[in-house]
Amino acid sequence: MKIMGHHDEPLWRRAATTTLHISLILKADLEEMLQEETGLLLADNEALINLSLQPMRMSDIAEKLVLSRGGTTKVIDRLEELGHVTRRPDPDDRRATLVEITDSGRQARADARAVVDRGLEKVWSQHITNDEASVIVGVMQRVLDASHGAKH
Repeated sequence: MKIMGHHDEPLWRRAATTTLHISLILKADLEEMLQEETGLLLADNEALINLSLQPMRMSDIAEKLVLSRGGTTKVIDRLEELGHVTRRPDPDDRRATLVEITDSGRQARADARAVVDRGLEKVWSQHITNDEASVIVGVMQRVLDASHGAKH
């Protein structure tokens, strides 16, 4: 497979399109591995990651997952059916619901992390140095900060 873009395009554009393309490929590969080995989807895993830090409102989960409210409801419904999360009224706002991770959810999160780490290690750690990884993280953080700042 070849890097996307033409040589006459600006390098920044080739970098951006390549990043997007690789992200899509990596997401599909990780999703397949995760689903085969744990029965979870990537969105389920991302929800469990966030909920392992603290209980959250549905709207906050939607924002973290970059999903619609309907999409978030489907994720939380699926996780609740599996026994990985529970819902309870928010004591600070009776109209809101808090979602909490269960012990089963913590175990599922640990199992999913092992799968994702194995997949990422295969694709990343064997092919880049720590210095290269540091540059990638720095650049992606700047792009994320600029993107986030543009929306707010």
